[in-house]
Amino acid sequence: MTSLERSWGAFTPERARGYLQEPGAASPESQAIVADVLRRLAGAGELSVLDLGCGNGATLRYLAERGVSVRYTGVDFSEPLLEAAREAIPDAVFVRDDVERRARIEGRFDVVLYSHVLEMLGSPQASLERSAQLASTIVIRFFEPPDGEVDTVELLEMNTGAGRVPYLRRTMSRDYYRMLLARIGCKNVDIYRCEFARDQVHVCTLTEARGDIRASAKMDV
Repeated sequence: MTSLERSWGAFTPERARGYLQEPGAASPESQAIVADVLRRLAGAGELSVLDLGCGNGATLRYLAERGVSVRYTGVDFSEPLLEAAREAIPDAVFVRDDVERRARIEGRFDVVLYSHVLEMLGSPQASLERSAQLASTIVIRFFEPPDGEVDTVELLEMNTGAGRVPYLRRTMSRDYYRMLLARIGCKNVDIYRCEFARDQVHVCTLTEARGDIRASAKMDV
């Protein structure tokens, strides 16, 4: 177990239950966009969703409140957050695993979802490449949308109730983001912007072929 995993395991049960529930944690507008996108992708069928960095299951609870029914698997490496998720939603599947490597996740999904998570990973490329092996649609909710010409990474801290947890927050340049999309064989990106918040939701459609494909992605960021 890495020191980062141990650090994210420092949440008190009370803090784990309230994680991302406080005002300002995520814009309601972007949450609603994700729900609408998944509802549209599901159509009349059942959608299988792999939620990476699921935390305490806040996204699944929001989807249920909006009447969006999915076959859901949540992945996180923080056991206190997963315990809070299992307590709140006992019928869902929650797996403790590394969001970048996902050694314990097998099979195919309709959608891989990153909800304010991709910017917090040490290697977004490794995670996206693994996701491209698991699904042909990747939905990314960005807290810091790809913008500008410079990549930056901040080391910040979060209060867990039992100490401070370090975490990364990166801002991706457009060129770096386009490179990531080309690496995973992305052929199209639909971008949904919030009217009253900085958040964006990107729906990435991948080509079926894998290997050395370098698809051009339709980008408007």
